[in-house]
Amino acid sequence: MECFLHTSFLLFIILSYSIVTESANKPNRMALKLIHRDTMARKTRVPATLEDHMEHLTSLSSARFMHLQNTIDKELSNSDFQVDMHQAITTSMFFVNFSVGQPLVQQFAIMDTGSSLLWIKCLPCKQSSSSTRPIFNPALSSSYVEYSCNDEFCRYAPAGHCGSSHECLYEQVYINGAGSKGVFAKEQLTFTTPSGNRVLTKPVAFGCGHENGEQLGSELTGILGLGAKPASVAVQLGSKFSYCIGDLANKNYGFNQLVLGEDADVLGDPTPIETETGIYYMSLEGISVGEKQLNIEPMVFKRRGARTGVILDSGTLFTWLAEAAYRELYNEVKAILDTQLERFWFRDLLCYHGKVSEELIGFPVVTFRFAGGAELAMEAASMFYPLSETDVYLNVFCMSVRPTTEHGRQYKDFTAIGLMAQQYYNIAYDLKDKNVYLQRIDCVLLDDYSPS
Repeated sequence: MECFLHTSFLLFIILSYSIVTESANKPNRMALKLIHRDTMARKTRVPATLEDHMEHLTSLSSARFMHLQNTIDKELSNSDFQVDMHQAITTSMFFVNFSVGQPLVQQFAIMDTGSSLLWIKCLPCKQSSSSTRPIFNPALSSSYVEYSCNDEFCRYAPAGHCGSSHECLYEQVYINGAGSKGVFAKEQLTFTTPSGNRVLTKPVAFGCGHENGEQLGSELTGILGLGAKPASVAVQLGSKFSYCIGDLANKNYGFNQLVLGEDADVLGDPTPIETETGIYYMSLEGISVGEKQLNIEPMVFKRRGARTGVILDSGTLFTWLAEAAYRELYNEVKAILDTQLERFWFRDLLCYHGKVSEELIGFPVVTFRFAGGAELAMEAASMFYPLSETDVYLNVFCMSVRPTTEHGRQYKDFTAIGLMAQQYYNIAYDLKDKNVYLQRIDCVLLDDYSPS
């Protein structure tokens, strides 16, 4: 088994390297580092017990799931982006740095494929707002241009309407009453790439928020929405984007990245996507554990109305699986491990005593199979998350897949594939051809981290 694993890993490295070195370095690629949430300086209390730690991780991923559902539900009811901003902020895994305007004003924003608007804090603020970062003042930028309410693009502004000077105003309302209100405008963005190059974009539409509530916090300056609506930066900059995720457990893994535009890393096998109200839906056809295909009716994953279908999410940690599919996967994994390991009992989570790196050597790969032949293969480190990073906790690990019915029976046919499943994958979206490409790779091998 060890010989097989070493040979597979070597082939993976050789294949990945050959793929990315086929294209020369492009100094003007709109590439930027993704910043792991755990690298942000914040005063957090270490959970006192193992159970507290498990509750914390589950609650974090659950909140993200509900943020996604709120987004979908409110979009479908035409309520103009009424999502919960607090959930978006507290549950997002990755953030991005970029600059706005001339002269440049640096931003620190949430990356979110579940929404379709870039908006940032702007001066003057209509309420007091603490911030540890400079706030963009449009009056001082030579490249800032407001949309008039007569401009055709104004119709893509959330709740777009006319201001007193005929400027296009937007109002992104949130479930809890807070939100972002301001001017719908266009401005140049500047990205500093992982290799140190500075790339200036064409002017893109964004929300210049003068009234943003207090929930964004002092560290963050906005949200970078990469959904499929016309106002999305992903759509405006060329209809392609890709992101690569490495080892989530290692907050110092420095090669996670996002690439926007035509030079995105479009690698691997394609699978078709459908876009509805800005959300990307995928065609999952089945799940296998090793060579065994699980007995799951394909209809379980079909998009057939609200709260159904499959999405690939850039924010949630866990994978939330439709009830019938989860039951099959749970039973198969349990049957394999119950005979070998001691269970750790906590609620209905599937957890065991031990270390992933030791007890799960040779555990069969769990593969999500999509239409068109694309696959997302999860080895043990993607299927299980350890709870033994410090001496505070015993060696315990749990399955990183949960049932969507944990949030209510109304979600029994919905699936959200989380970041644990996407580790060591490059995910590329081609919005024009309506495909997502999946390529297993170590992000360090991508162009922007290779010597020029």
